[in-house]
Amino acid sequence: MLETSDYLKDDCLKINCTVGVVVSAVDSPRLPSIQVPESDIGAHFGMLLENMEGSDIIFNVAGEKFHAHKLVLATRSTVFKSEFCDGLEGEEQEIVVSDMEPKVFKAMLHFVYRDVLIEDESVASSSSCASSVSDTITAKLLAAADKYDLGRLRRLCESHLCKEISVNSVARALALADRYHATELKAVCLRFAAENLPGHAEEAKKKMKDEEKMKKEAD
Repeated sequence: MLETSDYLKDDCLKINCTVGVVVSAVDSPRLPSIQVPESDIGAHFGMLLENMEGSDIIFNVAGEKFHAHKLVLATRSTVFKSEFCDGLEGEEQEIVVSDMEPKVFKAMLHFVYRDVLIEDESVASSSSCASSVSDTITAKLLAAADKYDLGRLRRLCESHLCKEISVNSVARALALADRYHATELKAVCLRFAAENLPGHAEEAKKKMKDEEKMKKEAD
C-alpha cells in the first residue's frame, strides 16, 4: 500500500515531525515577573474634580455650583472645546446651565473626568423608581451626551437603556433614540418591535413621532 501511495517520491519518504520540548523549572528557572498596576488615571482626574484644585470654570445648575477645568472639558468634548477655544486662560468664569438637573450634570462630569458611569447601583435604583424610561437618570445622561458630543457616554447610556426595553417601554425608548441620535439603541428598539410586536412596528414608529412632537411642544 505504501509503495502504491502518493507518499513515496523517487523511492523516498519524507516525514514531518513536530517536537515539543518541556523544560523544567530546575533546568531553566523562570525570571521573576513584575506586576503592572491597573490604570489609575481616572482616579487621579477624579480627585482633580473633587478637590477643585486649579479649576477655572463654574457651572451653575439650578443654583448648585460645579467647579471644573476648561482644558479637561475641551479635551473630552468638541462642544466644550468650541465654547472655550477663545478663553482657555484667564479668570474663573461662571456658566448657567438651565436645561439639566444638578444630579445629571454631576453624573456627566463624573464621566468626563473618570471615563465611567456613576455606580451601577445608582443607575439601577433610579431606573426602578422612574415611572417612564425617559425619566431615568440614564436617559437624561443620554441627552447630556448628545448636547455635549460625548460619544462614549452615549454608547454607555444606550447599553444600559437597551437592557430595560419591554413591550410597554419600547416606543418611548425609540423616541429617545431618535431624539438624541442613539443609532444603536434605535436599531435594538426596531428589532425588538419587529420580533415581539408583529404588525405593530409601524405603530411603534408612529408613537415615537407622537412622543417627539409632544416633547417639542413641552420644550
